[in-house]
Amino acid sequence: MRSWLNARWRAYLESIDPDALMVGSRPSTLPIGPGLLLLIFLVMAYAPPLRPIVQFQNLGAVCALLGIGMLLTVVAYQHRCRGPVGSVATLLDNTFYSASMALAAMSTSHDAGLGLAAVHGVMLVALPGQYYGFSLLFAAVMCVPVAALLVVLQPALSIVIVTICSLILLLVCMEGTRVRRLASLRQQRLEQALGAVDRLADESIQTALTTTLLSLGHFLHELRNYQTAISLSLEYVSAKAKLDEVTSAALAEAQSAQRRQEQLLNDVVADLRGRSRPAEAHFALAQTVNSALGEWNNLDVVVNGGSVDFEIAGNPEHLRIVLLNLLRNAEQAGARTVSIVWRADSSGEAVQMIVHDDGHGIAEEKRAGLFETFALSDKKGGTGLGLYLVRRYVEVLGGQVRIEVGPMGGAAFVIRLPGRPLADAAGQPDGPVLIPTPLPSLHDRE
Repeated sequence: MRSWLNARWRAYLESIDPDALMVGSRPSTLPIGPGLLLLIFLVMAYAPPLRPIVQFQNLGAVCALLGIGMLLTVVAYQHRCRGPVGSVATLLDNTFYSASMALAAMSTSHDAGLGLAAVHGVMLVALPGQYYGFSLLFAAVMCVPVAALLVVLQPALSIVIVTICSLILLLVCMEGTRVRRLASLRQQRLEQALGAVDRLADESIQTALTTTLLSLGHFLHELRNYQTAISLSLEYVSAKAKLDEVTSAALAEAQSAQRRQEQLLNDVVADLRGRSRPAEAHFALAQTVNSALGEWNNLDVVVNGGSVDFEIAGNPEHLRIVLLNLLRNAEQAGARTVSIVWRADSSGEAVQMIVHDDGHGIAEEKRAGLFETFALSDKKGGTGLGLYLVRRYVEVLGGQVRIEVGPMGGAAFVIRLPGRPLADAAGQPDGPVLIPTPLPSLHDRE
């Protein structure tokens, strides 16, 4: 028996959404709903024109049931509709509201009772029917008390029919709510799975790319050392050894091939180095930020760059990759809001941009070496390469990046990039147009 009851309780907990129920459990809504209903009962019972018509009986019991329901609603809100106390209060407050309304319908004259029974049905369909998924436990606590009142008070047949139909409609609506909630839950799980696959693929690509670049750099470095040794040895043999004409010709051919190979190696290194440097082009900071945000809609991002845009020298793709990595990190850290702020720094020759969030942040002892290759990652399956790439791309743009605690309590990445206001870059002679605005303090949490 105990295991059966535990199963029914778990089924009830799975059928509700505490966050959705919190909206209707705010104490500020009590005067609008139950409070107004209590006032109507009092008017029907004591207003001279209505009193003889309504013939309200059991008013004390009706008001007591309504008052208990209001008290349970307050308790549910205080416990955020969670935990043993909050869940029980959430289960029972609608029971007392329903019993109060049903008792009122059965304790008045036929016409008034029929109207109250109809309102009772609307109330059941509109509130618990839309917020509670079907569970045997909730169905029992909603139907059994009303059924007991029908048996004990034996109201008019029309009121019995309306009340029973209302309970049936409640069960139908609850089943529909349960089906919709399950479909929504499956959709969320599917989206999470797809997101995990995307993140895994992204991290795998970053790992492969970084490993390839590191291996290539090591290979070229070692190859250049070997080339230098070969070149010096060939020069030594050519200068010191007494060789016949055929051997000397072979040695000269080997030296020529070695020089061509060395030149090819130098050309490859120069090309790679050139690709890693900032491009000669310039880009607008705000436009690049908006472009990156257009690819990421999983967070609430607030952008504040004042009234002045900045021109940055380099490839906008590098900054876009930096921002996407930081937004991804913020989401994985549990952030819901990210703020991107930029202002001119004190030198007037650079822009300082802060990307901070309301996530759980990064512990101080873990910040050292966080931007290094394969740094320790808190994320399950993380590669530790995301922030390394952030640092490298910022450095490619000629800037620096550091991490602090942000105003919202999460991580704050402070990026300094060489740049100047677009008005100055365009050569406008109107003088300075930038009014520096202090950046948010990174040492005070909101």
